[in-house]
Formats: sequence, structure tokens, C-alpha cells
Amino acid sequence: MTPAHEPRRTDVAQEPPHRDVDLSTFPAVESRGTTFYRAKRHDRGAWWFASTPADADGVDGGRFDLATPRGTCYWADSVEVAVRERLAHHTLTTNTVFAARAREMVVVSARASRGRRFADVTDPAAVRAGVGAELQTMGDYRVPQAWARAFDGAGFAGVRYSTRFTSAADANAWAVFGSAGVPTRPRPERVHRDGITACRESGIRVLEDGSDAGPERFTFVTPPR
Repeated sequence: MTPAHEPRRTDVAQEPPHRDVDLSTFPAVESRGTTFYRAKRHDRGAWWFASTPADADGVDGGRFDLATPRGTCYWADSVEVAVRERLAHHTLTTNTVFAARAREMVVVSARASRGRRFADVTDPAAVRAGVGAELQTMGDYRVPQAWARAFDGAGFAGVRYSTRFTSAADANAWAVFGSAGVPTRPRPERVHRDGITACRESGIRVLEDGSDAGPERFTFVTPPR
């Protein structure tokens, strides 16, 4: 008999939910009409519920995306969290962004519905149901998407979690469940900050790259012979 493989500390420990997992006592938090923030392209709406094909392998899509016909819309507690989730890898190492990239987006705000129950994966008791902190950071989205489907099936309105591209340990974002695509009833949103202002308020350096500069912005000299 071959001995079972002993997991290493460097192995991913987070697993998908068991088929018969009971989520009736999973830690939950209610939305209380607080303000949501989302960074998006200026020419697109914020209320888009992203989904994956029913037979997808979880490689594509967002962390807590549901399979069609269900979907997930992601919102943050603050402008900075929204911006850093939008820019992701582009700012994590350098903490800078080119002005042209910043101008492509705006940060919008919306009011959260009151009294909706979200599965809180940052609650200390979540680990007793098999959810550890890796669920919020792991690169294999098949596992968190499986948990999202389980939470949706258990009647939760979404997931309360901490984002990957910030350093906060406390919950700072919401994955809201709904029907895939654009809601049939329009949901209100308003522009809260333009992209340049939002980046600067978030402590991200905005670099002018000359992408929208005319000749008057430059000094022309004769090259040496």
C-alpha cells in the first residue's frame, strides 16, 4: 500500500465545498444600505453580473462568478479598494499608473440594499466550515467559484470578503449575486470620481505619458552631428 501524500506547507490547502456541506450556520453579515464603490470603464455600466458558462472549468471569469443563468457583480467599501481591484497587477509592484490608463475609468457609487444576507468568509468561524483565507487570494478560481455556487444555492445574497490586491485583512468588498448580465430593472449609480482623481486619492502615482499631449508640451532641439 502506498502511503498517503503528506501535504507540504507550500501546497494550496483550500478545497471546494463537500457535496453535502451544510451552510445553514455559516457566518453571515447583512448589508445595511451602505455605499458601494466600483471602478469601471467610463463607457460601460456598473451593474453587470458576470458569469461563466455552465460547463466552464473555472479558469476564466471572476473569483466568485456564478454559472449562467446566474451572475456576480463586484463592489468595494472604498474608492481605493475599487481602484486597486480594477488596476490589479498594473499597480501592485510599482504603485504607479499611466494617465491614459487612469482616464479610461471612473469610480461610481451605489447604495446597497438593506437586510440582504452575505456569506462572510472573513469571519473567524468560517474556517469551521472549511473556508480559510486562501479562498480570497488563490489563483485557481475553480475553488472559490464552487463555494460561490454553494452559497448561492443556500440562499445567500453574495459573499463578503477581503480583496486580493489590497493588504487589508478585514472585509472590504462584496460579491453580489443576481441574474447574469444587465438587470432587467435599471439600478441607480452615479459617478463619484474620475479616474485620475480616484487614483491620486488612493495613493497611486499617476504618470503623464504624453499620450494626449500636443507639440506645445515638448521642447524640440537640433540633434548633435
